[in-house]
Amino acid sequence: MCKAAVRPADHLWSKYGMTVAERDEMIASQKGLCAICRMAPAVHVDHCHETGRVRGVLCFNCNSGLGLLRDDPEAMYRAADYLEGNAWKPTLVAPGVYRLPS
Repeated sequence: MCKAAVRPADHLWSKYGMTVAERDEMIASQKGLCAICRMAPAVHVDHCHETGRVRGVLCFNCNSGLGLLRDDPEAMYRAADYLEGNAWKPTLVAPGVYRLPS
């Protein structure tokens, strides 16, 4: 079984340097909802993998999405552009020659 499920206080302190009360306060400040989608319950503490700084509490899907995109803001911007229909599309200007979008 997951260490976080068996001993959540120990897990929070050893991994993030925070107490259960601090996590609960963070969740309350987010009105109990994921800091990204604001629809699902906030259950996963999210942190920067480079600095270790806690950023917020997310739902499973949003936390997984950040991880799958490797916490790369540029990849996230491209994903948002893609969802908005602004995907990267080079223009063919001659056979085999493409102009990149500006």
